[in-house]
Amino acid sequence: MGRTVPSKLSSMLGVMSRLTLPIVLLIFAAPFIVLLFFALPATDDFCKATLSFNCVPQPGVIRITWMYYARWSPRWVTTLLQSFIMSHVDLVASYGWLLLAVIVSNLAALWYFFRTFFSLTRSTSLLVATVFYAAYVASLPHLSEKIFWLTGATEYYLSLSTLLVLVSLLYRPRRAVWYYVAVAILSLAIPAQHEIAGTFLCGVLLAVAAVKRIKKVPALQWYLSLGMAVLSQAVVMASPGTAFRAAQENRHLWDLAHLPKWLAHSFYHGLLWLQTPSFLLAALSIVLLTQRDRQTPATSDPELRWFPLGGLCAMLFVLCENCLVETGSGSSSPERVVTWFEFVFWLLFVCVILTGVREINEAHFSMSTQASVFLLLSITLLGSSNFRAAVKDLNGPAQSWHRIGSTWLKQRGGALEFETPTQYPNMAMRSQITSDPGCWVNRCLANYLHAKSVVAKSSLEECPQ
Repeated sequence: MGRTVPSKLSSMLGVMSRLTLPIVLLIFAAPFIVLLFFALPATDDFCKATLSFNCVPQPGVIRITWMYYARWSPRWVTTLLQSFIMSHVDLVASYGWLLLAVIVSNLAALWYFFRTFFSLTRSTSLLVATVFYAAYVASLPHLSEKIFWLTGATEYYLSLSTLLVLVSLLYRPRRAVWYYVAVAILSLAIPAQHEIAGTFLCGVLLAVAAVKRIKKVPALQWYLSLGMAVLSQAVVMASPGTAFRAAQENRHLWDLAHLPKWLAHSFYHGLLWLQTPSFLLAALSIVLLTQRDRQTPATSDPELRWFPLGGLCAMLFVLCENCLVETGSGSSSPERVVTWFEFVFWLLFVCVILTGVREINEAHFSMSTQASVFLLLSITLLGSSNFRAAVKDLNGPAQSWHRIGSTWLKQRGGALEFETPTQYPNMAMRSQITSDPGCWVNRCLANYLHAKSVVAKSSLEECPQ
């Protein structure tokens, strides 16, 4: 009888450890997914939907892409993709599905990355990817700009998906024509999606290619990727739009006098990221999940022996790149840029823990320990301010805002006047329509509605830069 009770308890704890995370992750994701379909187009979305540059509609997608490249943003792949999709769909009806597609692309890329590097099963890879992404969402400030705004989401998070797929392909080479074509295309696309992604990619590829060269190890795929990425990054940095935008937006270009300040600021970000409870618990949970699938610890995999040192160097490179961005612009990085770096920094940290901390990976954790860790992560996710704000939005503000905004966007023609809501939902991206019909947001929305002018009465919004 004395052995039966512990056996039953162990069995119950095993069931809890296997079911807790999937159930909690579904509960955590539910309000955010529903809110995606209450989101509405805002700011730049109207310009992309009408193929407008400087509020003037252009004759086609290629033309608008060239205009942005030459006069504003060098991210020509992003502009091409945004303009093509947004101008060919009913933006209001499709908005939630497009936002969901970005999130699915991030999860799919994370799934492929973990499955490729750590040889996990499909189900465990999906669970690990979802744990990582949920912890990331729970910790993000101003979630509306990162998840619920299509222009921002595609500009920053699609480059992460492409980057993860490319690195996974490079790690497991194939002897096939399609493989090298895919490597070349992805390497060209990443810098053209966003220059910070291109800079990080070039740095990583250069370091790996140098090591391969010194060790005289065949690495054709790495050399091909490096060549294509450097070429693409050169095209991006040579864009006339880069210099023009920098002069328009930044007062102190290449503020080398305050380099120590920017360096300290970047490392301050790193220290803050390492103190995030949701990520620390997510990292430990991922270690426990990966141990279920692996016959041997990740630390004993000869293909991953280089990852601890390489991962630490890459984490340092992330902080230095953030410093480079702030020094080059003479101002602190926007939050969307900071959260891009945070994503990469935390993914590298998780990989270093999985491959470099032998004591954790080789330790045997009891079912009660696993259940406790998963329970703590669950409490952290469901107790996060972002989850509570999402649930609050679902109770009314999001639905009422969607009704108001949908009514606005159904009108056509004439001089339109809108009543602005007294309170926006926590997760809603502000439309930034002002009381000034000459504001570029108002003018692009007027193009979208085929109206002479658009005014938001009593609006307290200021026209964004």
